[in-house]
Amino acid sequence: MARRTPGGWTTLALVAGVLSAPLVVFVAVFGVSFGWWTRFFALHQLTWGVAPWLFGLGTVCALVLLWRARRGGLFRVLAAVLAVAVVAVGAWLFHGSTRPYSSVDVAPRSVSTNPSEPPPFSTRLMAERSESGGAREQDLNDAACPGVASIPRQVLAEDATAALQRAGFTPLPSSLFRVEGTHTGLWFQIQHDATIRIRPGRTDVRVAVRENLVPDDQACRLLARIVAELQPRS
Repeated sequence: MARRTPGGWTTLALVAGVLSAPLVVFVAVFGVSFGWWTRFFALHQLTWGVAPWLFGLGTVCALVLLWRARRGGLFRVLAAVLAVAVVAVGAWLFHGSTRPYSSVDVAPRSVSTNPSEPPPFSTRLMAERSESGGAREQDLNDAACPGVASIPRQVLAEDATAALQRAGFTPLPSSLFRVEGTHTGLWFQIQHDATIRIRPGRTDVRVAVRENLVPDDQACRLLARIVAELQPRS
């Protein structure tokens, strides 16, 4: 068996440096899924604490790999291409998530199509939120989302339930005038609760993150998705 040269080991070390940041994020998500640590630790300590520094290290390693690739060799060229791809994807992801997951004090806990009179959550859903550490009704800070407005008509409860399902929510027991559901994110399994209040001539929607962590504008994206699904379908 051929012995790997020092240059080969150097290339592998540089590739490991490039992959270190994605690996830490993967481990953070994996650990939350299996209950090894809290979401707060995974988000603040690993994803937004350690990973950015490793991403900087990975960028330096990618530049070194590009410089080494000029000397030729298929392995070096492939390693350089892989490194550039990983850094480019990582930069795009970080650019799209410029504000880290943070305390609810720096972002709205809840968003609604009617922030001055937001639809209240049912007693049952508020009990579930309380059991999982969610904010109490009186502590929610409702805000509006740009470009998202109330539905100027009374929708049917079954249509509201179908809209929640299409938006990725799991429907909860509801009534004729209030439909609710919960959305569990793929990354870190962060949950958002939604309630739809149905009244004659108007339907309002509210979305609130369940835990004391706010994933940027995810609540607004979910609210906009629900409202879009509530529009008349041709």
